[in-house]
Amino acid sequence: MSASKYGRVFDGSSFEEITHPIASNNNNEASGGAYEPIPPTNNNNHGFTNKFDSKTTPIFVSIPHFRDGKRCAQTVHRLFDTAAHPDRVVVGLIEQTDSSGSGSSSDSSSTDDDPTCLMEYCVLMGHQMKQHEPGVSHMAERQADDYDAVLEACPRATTQIRSVRFHHFGSKGPVYARSFTRKLLGNEEFCMEIDASMDFVKNWDNAAIEQWKLTNNEYGVLSNVPLSAKDKGVASPIAVEVPRQCEIKIGSEGVPLFETHA
Repeated sequence: MSASKYGRVFDGSSFEEITHPIASNNNNEASGGAYEPIPPTNNNNHGFTNKFDSKTTPIFVSIPHFRDGKRCAQTVHRLFDTAAHPDRVVVGLIEQTDSSGSGSSSDSSSTDDDPTCLMEYCVLMGHQMKQHEPGVSHMAERQADDYDAVLEACPRATTQIRSVRFHHFGSKGPVYARSFTRKLLGNEEFCMEIDASMDFVKNWDNAAIEQWKLTNNEYGVLSNVPLSAKDKGVASPIAVEVPRQCEIKIGSEGVPLFETHA
């Protein structure tokens, strides 16, 4: 069976052929016109008069990590610190750590050598769990109370950071981890998925929305390989070049593969 001229969509378990074009206000195949993307609109579900220019239009950022809480915490800190409007940024953490350390299972702080991203972020913000001596009665309960107190005091921890945590023994790779994003995503207008060790330009939120607007496509997706950290701030052509992923093909197993071009 030949592939549909309009392509295929993947629903998480199988591909479905698209048998008709996506509706648009400015295309007419019968008259020989080319099918074009649907331009972005300012209609949204948040009551804003202009979702592109609003300082409060929410952006959801998904960050999975595998036993990399310390670098993930630095990424979260920089994410908020460099945003033009950090109050609109919502983070979704998928944490795969060693949760077999001392303390109650509810505190989810993991071991000292394998901290969660959330708790390590709070440490960076000046809020840290108390250290209890071994043998203290009801230590688990006390640590749980400490955990709640830290989260309440930690900036943005309870209002702008959501998380899913499970033991690293249950990990099944990056695709499996990223699938948990669906449990954290709310009704945010924009979505971004990044790795646990990233840095950001100043006002990255404004820049990302402006670049998305240039696609002139309501369903446009921006995707690229980030510049290496070692090239940050280097005064050379490399410093302003961004590797692009401009081609996609379906592999023998039916999985989409991206061709990377520098």
